[in-house]
Amino acid sequence: MKRHAILAAVLLIASFPTQKMQAQTPTQKELTMSCRHLFLDLEAEGFFFDAEYATPLAKGFSVTGFRLSPTLSYGISERAMLRVGINATVFAGLDSLYRLRPSLSLIYMPADWITLVAGTLMDDGHHRLPSPVVDPARHIYNYQEEGLQITTSTKHWKSDTWLDWTHYLTPWTPDQERFTMGSRHSIMLLHGTNYRYRHAQGDTLKSSPSAMRRLTVKLPFHFIASHRGGEVKTIDTNTVTVFNESVGLTLDYNLIQRGNKTHTISLNTPFYFYHLEDDKVDNGGWAFHPTVNYALNIVGRRLPSVWSFDGMIGLWHGDHYFSAMGSPIYWSSNSYSRQHTYGIPTTYDDDSRNLVTFGIGIGNEFRNMNMTLRIEGAYDIESHSCDLLFGFYMRYGERFMLR
Repeated sequence: MKRHAILAAVLLIASFPTQKMQAQTPTQKELTMSCRHLFLDLEAEGFFFDAEYATPLAKGFSVTGFRLSPTLSYGISERAMLRVGINATVFAGLDSLYRLRPSLSLIYMPADWITLVAGTLMDDGHHRLPSPVVDPARHIYNYQEEGLQITTSTKHWKSDTWLDWTHYLTPWTPDQERFTMGSRHSIMLLHGTNYRYRHAQGDTLKSSPSAMRRLTVKLPFHFIASHRGGEVKTIDTNTVTVFNESVGLTLDYNLIQRGNKTHTISLNTPFYFYHLEDDKVDNGGWAFHPTVNYALNIVGRRLPSVWSFDGMIGLWHGDHYFSAMGSPIYWSSNSYSRQHTYGIPTTYDDDSRNLVTFGIGIGNEFRNMNMTLRIEGAYDIESHSCDLLFGFYMRYGERFMLR
């Protein structure tokens, strides 16, 4: 693999934690090479996650465990693939499996820029959504989604639209159906380059370091709706839908690319919006979270290993903000919790929070092994308290051709 391709693969500073165990949507080249072949994809992961919450809207917890995910993949044609496997998760301290789930996916690429998935969704970290929208702990407890998915990838536009049907409601049972619909998009406004243009000086062509386009500008935005309801329910509870949207601007600047090292700094300016609808309550809120991110990636000169370091610092202002799937450290309102949680306040005194957010990550990838250590936190300026999230992951993944 070329050096710049390795660097791009590990430059994932926007999400926490870096997820590598979820199966990613195959490319057209991968589908073509897999045609009429049977593969075994073997993935394993050991993890430790600790949430130390100071916020009164959530309770802290710790969990350590192991996950094994063997999958058989068969290339139906140059544009289609069938995947069948299982996900087995063990939590330390339990005498039995925490969860054993089958995974079934049918993947079809009708054109080079669009992919359709039915069954178990393809993912790389809960759709690359940030912590205020998707809690990092969902990788431990809700690591598999089922439903339908459409992804697109062009030079100027990438998107991921999905329907995750979390709970099917059998008619006339004392329960409610639950599902999540989401759509994430990224529009490329300015492409960066990792090569040097050549320009004419008299009769001689020379490379121009100053002509290297170091800046990349993207416009990311997303929409998520988490619904709980159902017309054939037999319990007297509200039909609830939580909406979350975000729009902002991302600027990535390649500071230095020298030898086997790459330094990158990023500025993110997202606005988050929240709206809750149920039979009795109609609330909404918003938040603004500008952040500065730094990433250092080092590729081994002799061995195929990659070391990565990234850091983030930002300011968060949330006014009546809540996300049904997001990390509680960003909540300033929790009207949703009154539907299913007792003993937790529904709001802060003034329904707003001002935080200093930060994150640090260290990773190493060598051949088929990957190690990641991450810390994320938020310091509440008013209450002088600090929420912390710790995560450590060891991952292994390899593909074997069976026929």
